[in-house]
Amino acid sequence: MGAHQKRSGFFDLHLFCKKVKILLRKQAMEITVVGLGYVGLVNATFLASLGHSIVGYDVDKNKISLLRDGVSTIEEPNLQELLTSCKDNMRFTANYKDAFRHAKNIFICVDTPQEKDGSVKLSNFYKCLDEIKNAVTQDANIIIRSTVPIGQNKLTKEYLEKDSKFKFEVISFPEFLSQGKAVEDMLHPYRLIFGVTSSNGINVAKDIAKLFLLKKTPVMITSSENAELIKYASNSFLAMKISYINNIARLCEKVGADVDKVSKGMSYDPRIGDSFLKAGIGYGGSCFPKDTSALCWIANDNSIPMELMKATIDINKTQVDFFLNKIYKRFRSLSNLEIAILGVAFKGDTEDVRSSQAIPIVKALLDKNANIRIYDPLAMDNFHELFSRHSHIKYMDYPSDALKNADMVLILSDSKEFLNLKASDFVSLMKKPIIFDGRNLYKIDSMVGCEYHSIGRPTIKIK
Repeated sequence: MGAHQKRSGFFDLHLFCKKVKILLRKQAMEITVVGLGYVGLVNATFLASLGHSIVGYDVDKNKISLLRDGVSTIEEPNLQELLTSCKDNMRFTANYKDAFRHAKNIFICVDTPQEKDGSVKLSNFYKCLDEIKNAVTQDANIIIRSTVPIGQNKLTKEYLEKDSKFKFEVISFPEFLSQGKAVEDMLHPYRLIFGVTSSNGINVAKDIAKLFLLKKTPVMITSSENAELIKYASNSFLAMKISYINNIARLCEKVGADVDKVSKGMSYDPRIGDSFLKAGIGYGGSCFPKDTSALCWIANDNSIPMELMKATIDINKTQVDFFLNKIYKRFRSLSNLEIAILGVAFKGDTEDVRSSQAIPIVKALLDKNANIRIYDPLAMDNFHELFSRHSHIKYMDYPSDALKNADMVLILSDSKEFLNLKASDFVSLMKKPIIFDGRNLYKIDSMVGCEYHSIGRPTIKIK
């Protein structure tokens, strides 16, 4: 999306779905979606809302039970309301034979996490393929939405058709959903990328594109290798932009510049733009860390140096140390200090703590014998699972509870809720309003009366 492109919210989507259901009555497609995490559930729900018949399959029986009751298992804006509105077009199962017995079109959305060496862990993916092979009763189209290594499309086809009497058309269809606005991204994607290996695959890709009914969206049908690499190259480039501006932020602090002003000046160049040029504590989540590592691994496996991406990863890792050193420089000891932390998700307004930069920060503070109070509007339960044995962590019901009589506060995510806090709130609640803002959430001139440390910007001290 460009800087001036308008994007609609849920109610536009709701109206849109209502209009197209009439069009789809005679051409509704039956689709099985495998893996009901962020990608799978959003895809399944969106397609069901357009009138398609969806079977959602996941091995997690508790998840299936909740979905059958109409309860969304992930926190995502507008998803619960959308799920409720399209329940008649969806059914859920934890039985793979039930899911695949009559399946003709199968969307694979299973998790493909990172191995320790940076490669892609494909055990869940191949388990899914085995289940498909054992259960299908006809030729089928396999649409891969999971992020997989380059060449996996062709390997998938070979694997499925070995010792099988059925034929499989395998389509690479990488997703580019952003957590926190995934439903919106389904309605207004930047592009639809399809990777195919045959002329029939082109026809299948065109049919899949029609499912989304997006006339103005660029559609690219290319080779499977191109499509697979587009996903890695796109996410890695965005991660590189984040690391780049964070490196510039470090320089800003040395030379007396303001990274916000620098990035704004850069953004006026249309070749650069303003996206992903926000300095902070670095990127996290389920995509950028594993996709950058995977790209390096794939490149290394093909004897291609990927030094720029290695530097991107290294800068991101050391950005946490850069932030922590601000705290260590200000406080000789953290022992028994009361530290409030606002936000532990990898980004604001999501429950996802995977590869969150808050994890190594909290670990470092615990090693210094600090007492920590955490507030996050959505992610505290997931974070608690990672630190359930630590008695030095308390989880608070409100930001004010975390801030009350705290020696300092660390802002680690950009939740919209935190934007409502004012300098006077920190002054009135804390022992001393000492703020370490890891997301540059506030304008410097709005923090008068506080000791305010941010990333790549001048420090404000109490007069």
